[in-house]
Amino acid sequence: MEHQRILDYFNARNPFAQDLGIRVTAVGEGFARCRLAVGERHLNPFGTANAGAIFSLAETAFGVAANAAGRVAVAVNLAITYLAPARGELTAEAREVGAGGPLASYAVLVTDAAGTTVAQAQAMAYRKKEPLPGFDPGETALA
Repeated sequence: MEHQRILDYFNARNPFAQDLGIRVTAVGEGFARCRLAVGERHLNPFGTANAGAIFSLAETAFGVAANAAGRVAVAVNLAITYLAPARGELTAEAREVGAGGPLASYAVLVTDAAGTTVAQAQAMAYRKKEPLPGFDPGETALA
């Protein structure tokens, strides 16, 4: 199966991310990249991206990376540190940094268009044996 199928799957089946304007732009083995164009609806009272919008972007990238193999993975923990105020287009990249048994750990970096690190997160997923809804049990998601 191609990476494009997972990318399309998560862009089509995540209504919360869609509502926020988050788009999955790249998927690989244990990896995902998502983007968010910060608009008026994402702002806090100080005119910068609300922490919840940044968290949602990081969580979406982590979730896609954790599920990229086509098996259901659910969040166990996600801790985020905010490092700089954010405006404009944000990108979150999640990478698997360790795995053992059903647990896998991910590092997520959120940057702005200038490359400034806005936030970093550490996340853990529990990987189930069941395929993503709509995927064949014997099918692997990434070619």
